[in-house]
Amino acid sequence: MDATSAATIQAEYDARFGQNDDFRRVCEGLIIKLLDDAGYRVHSVTSRVKGRDSLAKKVGMFGKDYKGLRDVTDVVGIRIITHFEDEVDRIGGLIEREFAVDHQRSVDKRRSLEVDRFGYLSLHYVCYLRDERLQLAEYRRCQGLPCEIQIRSILQHAWAEIEHDLGYKAAAGIPTPIRRRFSQLAGLLEIADREFKEIREILADYSNEITARIADSPSTVEIDQVSIRAFIEGNAANTELDSQMAAAFQVTLDEGIDDDIVAMLAEMLKYAGIQSVEQLGGALNEYKPVLVKEAELRNDPAHTGSAIRGVSLFHLFQVLIALKGSSEDLDKAFTKFHVGSPSVEGPIAKKVYSVIRQAAEAVEHDA
Repeated sequence: MDATSAATIQAEYDARFGQNDDFRRVCEGLIIKLLDDAGYRVHSVTSRVKGRDSLAKKVGMFGKDYKGLRDVTDVVGIRIITHFEDEVDRIGGLIEREFAVDHQRSVDKRRSLEVDRFGYLSLHYVCYLRDERLQLAEYRRCQGLPCEIQIRSILQHAWAEIEHDLGYKAAAGIPTPIRRRFSQLAGLLEIADREFKEIREILADYSNEITARIADSPSTVEIDQVSIRAFIEGNAANTELDSQMAAAFQVTLDEGIDDDIVAMLAEMLKYAGIQSVEQLGGALNEYKPVLVKEAELRNDPAHTGSAIRGVSLFHLFQVLIALKGSSEDLDKAFTKFHVGSPSVEGPIAKKVYSVIRQAAEAVEHDA
């Protein structure tokens, strides 16, 4: 490209920078909404307007002949990073349905990778907003503007970023003694991508069958995040106890189940000696009166808010440690799981330990 044409494109870039930056925000926001509506959870969605120096380098490349800025299809770039490799094609299908794709200038670089070459590449689309969107007032200003949407898995992205940082973008640029090691590493990443996908599928199968296993043979179901969630969701006695404890605390019971809390409950219960779902059900039944009495004793009329689903399991963890050990044991457990905080009257574990002992004595007396 001659210097005059390149200068014209640079001037157009400067004049249209605000419009392209606005288009970038529109595309990023639209993609995030489309992914959310479709139920896709991705690692990240990022966007950028190509830098001025980068544009100058591109339009000045040998063999390139750009007539104007809109011929440079990646001035606006969107990158979608998925967790798994097989999600690249699924999200690619979403992009093809929701955008006007220029297939002649789009490329699946994964397909262009020769079998004896190394490297991780991504799916690239050159896109425009579809005519039906351009009819809407908020999108009319985006008429005719192209963007490049790249989709790659997180491992593909890691490869690309490290390769870029090393300064080598093609196999021919790699010194021969190192090329084989690059090829081996690329193979390992491909295996890792495939293994992560298979682990995801195994976990999905386990989640689907766990409810039946809990019903048929609870002694064989170990305590983990999946089994605790299934127990909270499906065990009627646990749901009833959660409701009783929430009522004793004079708060409402949450409907939703938080995955982070479920994972923490699994670790807490194992720490307290519960190893199987059968043991968990037995312990809840054994200590139910103490749990309810403890909730009544710890009720604070000034307390507002709600109780989590699984609140009975959280208190079972405390009761098991307090009744089988000392206040120091409970304090160690609280420290390990970051429960509570010291107060001016003394460590919270001592107070909880005292209330649990009081609740146990009251239940024994009533019996």
